[in-house]
Amino acid sequence: MLSKELMQSKKEKDAFEQMNAQLHSAIEKAEAEEKSPEELTLEHYAQLKQQNEHFVGWIAIPDTPLSYPVMHTPDNIEYYLRRAFDGSYAISGTPFIGEGCDINSTNVLIYGHRMNNETMFTTLLDYAKKDFWENHKEIRFDTLDRLQTYQVVSAFYINIPTADDPDAFRWYNYSGNIEGEAFSEYVRQIKAHAYYDTDIEVNEGDKLITLTTCAYNDETQRFVVVAKLAE
Repeated sequence: MLSKELMQSKKEKDAFEQMNAQLHSAIEKAEAEEKSPEELTLEHYAQLKQQNEHFVGWIAIPDTPLSYPVMHTPDNIEYYLRRAFDGSYAISGTPFIGEGCDINSTNVLIYGHRMNNETMFTTLLDYAKKDFWENHKEIRFDTLDRLQTYQVVSAFYINIPTADDPDAFRWYNYSGNIEGEAFSEYVRQIKAHAYYDTDIEVNEGDKLITLTTCAYNDETQRFVVVAKLAE
């Protein structure tokens, strides 16, 4: 069974590496076709949308292995929890947008697995170390019509709240178009839980992404990274 899982994981890793290769190939054509890299990247995203209507964006941390399509199925949020981009079964799944938000929300919640082969959102856990953040302060989150750069605001481990702890910080309840007191409370909480100060100010009206993945060997914890859209 272990051998079968390893083979399946390698197959899934190879499939996403091929998608990344296709993306980079599209960008490299820019000079030959006298188009900007941005224009060709968006054209490539449009082609991916034609292949799968659930595709809504691309998440990447430059100079790391984290570079994947992002899916959204509002009628079945966890549809891609164990599915590849093409909808086939996949242990590692595909990053997807969480409940209560969409690609245009004030705070977009995105989930991804932490895999033992260092794929998916495993790289996020490196943000527990300040020196990693110092070299990777930006996250790319492109949509079908915009190439966007986000600045990392906060990174932290957090226990999954239990029913008998009503005062626990339930970060996943702050997705969507939060404003006013709810927005202020979310910013206060992510700053309070942060492992280090990033000196990035967050004000109402700013657009955020909240990336969530599993902790190492602890099903009661999650690792969260929050980033703000750069002006």
